[in-house]
Amino acid sequence: MNVTLVTVLFVAVGMVAIGTFVAVWKRDLTHALAGLPLMFAGAGTAFVGVSRFGAVSSLQALGQEVAVLVSIVGLAVIALGVGLAGREASR
Repeated sequence: MNVTLVTVLFVAVGMVAIGTFVAVWKRDLTHALAGLPLMFAGAGTAFVGVSRFGAVSSLQALGQEVAVLVSIVGLAVIALGVGLAGREASR
């Protein structure tokens, strides 16, 4: 099997689409937050794929660094959302 940039981008778009579907479909806020890590993982996959297949040799690590940054931001958003959802449930 030959993996190309197009294959990686299709997988990334699929992950973002499934995460969006989960976030929109669930009615409860804490369940809807389960789709956010999948969306951030799709964005990270796209950045890593571009850095692997499409980057100039001097900027090859930039996509991987951005993917790590996206993962950290995603984790922070999930923690904030769970905290806010916990405050709403106690009222």
